[in-house]
Amino acid sequence: MKKRLCMISLDAASCVDAQRLFALPNLKRLREEGVFCSRVETVYPTITYPIHASILTGCYPEKHGIPHNQPFQPDTPPAMRKWYWEVGQIRAKTLHQAAREQGMDVASILWPVTGKNPYTRRNFPEILPLPGENAALKMLRYGTPLWVLATEVKHGKQRVSIKQPHLDRYAALLCENLYASRRPPDVLTVHLVDLDSMRHWHGTESEEAMQAMERLDENVGRIVQAVEKAGLYEETLFCIVSDHGHRDAPRGVLLDVALKKHTGCRAQTLGMGAYVFGEDLEAAKRYLEENREKLCIETLYDQAQIRAMHGPENVQLAVEAKDGCCFVDEMEETRGEHGFSLAYPQARVLWLMCGPGIRKGETMAEAKIVDIAPTLARALGLSMPECQGQAKTELFV
Repeated sequence: MKKRLCMISLDAASCVDAQRLFALPNLKRLREEGVFCSRVETVYPTITYPIHASILTGCYPEKHGIPHNQPFQPDTPPAMRKWYWEVGQIRAKTLHQAAREQGMDVASILWPVTGKNPYTRRNFPEILPLPGENAALKMLRYGTPLWVLATEVKHGKQRVSIKQPHLDRYAALLCENLYASRRPPDVLTVHLVDLDSMRHWHGTESEEAMQAMERLDENVGRIVQAVEKAGLYEETLFCIVSDHGHRDAPRGVLLDVALKKHTGCRAQTLGMGAYVFGEDLEAAKRYLEENREKLCIETLYDQAQIRAMHGPENVQLAVEAKDGCCFVDEMEETRGEHGFSLAYPQARVLWLMCGPGIRKGETMAEAKIVDIAPTLARALGLSMPECQGQAKTELFV
């Protein structure tokens, strides 16, 4: 029997959300039909783009080359900074590439670091318009132009805005239409961001975040129902993943401003952490040690510690904020944040698989996020020998 894959990322969900999320009807159904793990070790740093590159490659940032959401641009105003938008910036083989090499039809909706992806037949990547840019024109450049244009003509009026929760609803609509098309995808990856947005804006345990969980379940249900309506449910492998959790961090600290003034070095914020770059890192380290309380620093990580966490090769010094604090580039109101180390419970995330060849109603005690790609490759018969993770064979019948 032919196997297909539908992989859905629930951004900002972690082990502390597992009971609440998977009691909701659509996610509960999938959990009962498959194998679930709520103790998946994510990667450092706990921010979206490095983690999603790890999900697609089975590699850590040290190997796949996406160390942050954005390249380091210290002298560019924050609103004007480019992101890691293009798949060509990933230095490892992706699941999309492996599937395409086996002749599979690949589609992707709002998945990070997938712009200008030659391995997808239909691609609506996560691309943010910078000030002065036209969102539609930018999507045409980075997505699949003819399909994006046709989709925009047909469904654009149904997208209320590009903010949440409107964008997730539009993503689910695109998935519904892909499965209703004459050629439904063999592999679909989709990234749902509603919960992450609500936690950033309103707080980790806010009422808005709780409502976002319900909307996530509804959007997952729409996608699953579209697969069923297309008559493809029995041959579809569902993979539900998440990337990181959140912690409340209402106090913002201008770490980069302080470092530049006193040492000439610069900080690249991760949220509840930061990388430190510069010519005199010893001076930066002394300054940070001497001003821990003032700068709300909990931990300093040297190069050996960063490498032990499989962090980026070019980062020799990093810091982590005290609980309740975060590092910001501008003084702005903040509620929930991530970018913390792997020591926090919220660095344990979620992974569910169900479908043909997968055991039913079982749990895994633990896994690593880099295990996802090699496990999917094994299930689909794909070649991904560069993965640093391991296929979790106990999932299979």
